Amino acid sequence: MTKTVPLLTVLAGILAVMLGMPVRAEEPATPAEVRLTENQIKLIELRTTRVAVGKLAADLALNGEVTPDQDRTVDVIPRVGGYVREVPRQLGDTVRAGAPLAVIESSEIARAEAAYHVAFSKADLSRSQLARETSLRNQKITPEQDFQSARQAATEADIELRAAERKLTLLGVNVKTIGSASHTDPGLVRVPVTAPIDGTLIEKHVAVGNQVTDATTLFRIANLDRVWVIASVFEKNMGQVAIGQKAIITLTAYPGREFEGQVTWIADIVDEKTRTLRVRIEVENKERALRPGSFARVKIDTASSKEVLAVPALAVQRQKAEQIVFVAMGDGLFSRREVTVGARSRDTVEILSGLEAGEQVVTQGSFTLKSELEKAGFADHD
Repeated sequence: MTKTVPLLTVLAGILAVMLGMPVRAEEPATPAEVRLTENQIKLIELRTTRVAVGKLAADLALNGEVTPDQDRTVDVIPRVGGYVREVPRQLGDTVRAGAPLAVIESSEIARAEAAYHVAFSKADLSRSQLARETSLRNQKITPEQDFQSARQAATEADIELRAAERKLTLLGVNVKTIGSASHTDPGLVRVPVTAPIDGTLIEKHVAVGNQVTDATTLFRIANLDRVWVIASVFEKNMGQVAIGQKAIITLTAYPGREFEGQVTWIADIVDEKTRTLRVRIEVENKERALRPGSFARVKIDTASSKEVLAVPALAVQRQKAEQIVFVAMGDGLFSRREVTVGARSRDTVEILSGLEAGEQVVTQGSFTLKSELEKAGFADHD
């Protein structure tokens, strides 16, 4: 086993002795080489690999949670207020668009229909009076003021009628289906509440007998054919994530099974408490295997298209403040080499300086070589 002592250190020591200066004890230089026999190499099962140029395959591991797709989630609010008389659906039911969810007994539609009939009759009368005043005006029989008053009244009546029609439309009533005023029931009307989309009832906030308004949320429906996985990225990794990247989702419930997704949104603000950035991955879920609320593990493919010099992560060891590798020199000699590392993946490390393509570095057994160097350093110090 050999070590290298800097020439300047030796010369400095000789010069100090010649000048009568006290010689300061220097820390021994770190040994730079390790030599092993063939039997030792076999014993530690040492392996090497060639330093190569290629793309750095990097997977960023994150924690996440499955949530409904908010673009496919709706809150069901009734068109009218009143008393809930029927709730035929239960939490967790799968429904189709238009399926009945509840029935509300309300007097609001009856009042709106009555207001419409009043407005219709008033508008019809105003038009007749305007037609009469127009005829008299043309014959120069009626004063101009009476004609203008009739026209103003007709205009106001038409405005009231259109407002009444809009009110009924908002309540879901087609004005063409309304009968005459004499057949209008001024009492309570049963109004159905239907599902606006295909989906699953993921929330239910109503029961028979409840009194509700036109601002009460009765149900929440989510279409779970596609779901979101919201993951958290630490600040140091924010630059590695981009929209469009592929992601692999795994759940404890399905060992060995992977779900493919894609990053479709990255938050603009870092959470002040967790110091993380939220990202959204969209995942197809036709089989309903991904259930909202489930914990998920996310691996985002952050591989760069740039060609880099890289070695397996096992090859790089930390010694004090330095990152080192061992280069196979032949005949059982392994040279310690300080390197500067760049991007990392789970299995690979980018080398910015210290190595050249084609050199052979130790992978399996590099930790043992580092230990041998450190023991040699201690022995020399003693």
